[in-house]
This record gives sequence, structure tokens and C-alpha cells, in this order.
Amino acid sequence: MRLTSKLCLLFLLAAPAFATDGATRQKATDFATRAALTNMFEVEAAKIELAKGKAEEAKQFASDMLKDHERAGSTLADAAKEDGIALPAALADEHNKKLEALSQSDQENLDQAYLSTQLTAHQEAVALFADYSQNGPDGALKRASQKILPDLRMHLTKIQGLTSK
Repeated sequence: MRLTSKLCLLFLLAAPAFATDGATRQKATDFATRAALTNMFEVEAAKIELAKGKAEEAKQFASDMLKDHERAGSTLADAAKEDGIALPAALADEHNKKLEALSQSDQENLDQAYLSTQLTAHQEAVALFADYSQNGPDGALKRASQKILPDLRMHLTKIQGLTSK
């Protein structure tokens, strides 16, 4: 009976730690999933712009996005693996629909449509990475978010300049 009481007491004392570990892991998983999906979307959108776009500034931005986001994707994948978190292998329907709409944009509107999607995507990415780099649990993903965030901020500044013309 004493052993049972001690085990119950131990469980009651440890339960908040288990809950915290679960919440911490869920926060890391949510971040990693959203970050990976956003990154894959930006890579695929850049490929469409490079294949079909006309405006040289938009195509140069897309070229930069392709390089930078492929590198960021590798950094993110390595960090997720180190933290034991699986990343999605494919885009979500929401992103696929945006890519389909972008791909079907007429030639005259494609560049502007691409830049518009990139403005929104980078605003969301900067907010996501800034929050996680400050409030996320310590680990490889947090370090990766802190490493990637300056590039995302630079991309946002560039895209804001391109869309304000």
C-alpha cells in the first residue's frame, strides 16, 4: 500500500512535467510544419515565376528565393531531424491552390501575382520565425529559426520595395 501511495504521489508531481514536455513538443512540431510548408511554397512559387515571368526584377527576386529557401529548407530539415520531428513531405492543399492560381495567371499579371504572394508569405514567415526564435523551446529548431530569421527579414524588405513601385 505504501508503494502505491508513493507511486501516486510521484505521478502527481511528475504529471505537470509530462504535460509541459508534450506542449513543448507540440509547439516545436507546429512550428516545424508551418515553417516547412511556407518554405516549400516559396520555392515552388519561385519556380513558376522563373519559368513564366517577364519582369526582370521579379525573376531576380525569384532566383534569390530559390537559392535562399533551398538552403533554409536544408537547415530546417537538419534541425527538425536533430529534434526528432518529422516534416511534411508535400504541400498542403491551401498552398497547392495558391500555386495553381499563380501558375494560371495570365502573362500580364503573373509577375504582380507572384510578388503579391511573396509579400504575404514573407510577412507570415517573419512573424512565425520571430515568435519561435523568442518563445520557442530551446533546441535545434529554435537555433535554426534564429539563423533563418535575418534572411527572411531581408526578403521582406526587398519584396516590400518591389511591391511599392
